[in-house]
Amino acid sequence: MTAISVRQSGGANIVSIPKAIIKTLGLRVGSKLDLSIKDNKIVLTPIEEELSLEVLLAGSPKACFKVTEEDREWIDANPSGKEV
Repeated sequence: MTAISVRQSGGANIVSIPKAIIKTLGLRVGSKLDLSIKDNKIVLTPIEEELSLEVLLAGSPKACFKVTEEDREWIDANPSGKEV
């Protein structure tokens, strides 16, 4: 078992979830958790989110969105058939 402390940040009381637990549960920044109390214990349960392109792209490094020279050649290329 891992012991953690309740801290204060601004007006909120917060706890940090260790990286190993985040990794084990497949969580990331922005993951949603259901908070409940059972038998006088705090229970956090991951909420399964439906994956969308927006959710997947939100976790991608911004460098992946940089237009490369190869991308520029493709963007500027003239149509080669009836795709227009």
